[in-house]
Amino acid sequence: MKLALVAFLLSFSFTLSQAQDGDKIYSLADEQPAYPGGMSAFFKYIQTDMQYPDTAKAANVEGRVFVEYVIEKDGSVSSAKILKSLNEDCDKEALRLISNSVKWSPGKIDGKAVRVKMALPLNFKLPR
Repeated sequence: MKLALVAFLLSFSFTLSQAQDGDKIYSLADEQPAYPGGMSAFFKYIQTDMQYPDTAKAANVEGRVFVEYVIEKDGSVSSAKILKSLNEDCDKEALRLISNSVKWSPGKIDGKAVRVKMALPLNFKLPR
């Protein structure tokens, strides 16, 4: 079954937040984190790996889940959390997709790798 999916990256205004370990998390970097192969490869990963929850299909649940996550200095994805929920099963699937992502190229400020907060809306839309 083919799934329709539209995903867009959101950025937040430039702010810093203090992490527990003392490393700053940036909302915007001079060089934003990059998925290997670019955003088209990222969207293809999302589209091919998304598993529409059976419970959501049965209930005709459609909508958008907003996920926030951090791209670490080594390019790994951490701290994924739901900003806007759709339902429990779709939320779990969105978190699974983001958490299982391959390593990104990290964001950089003044040439140094930094932690960058990202957000992504994932659309769950049943085929017609």
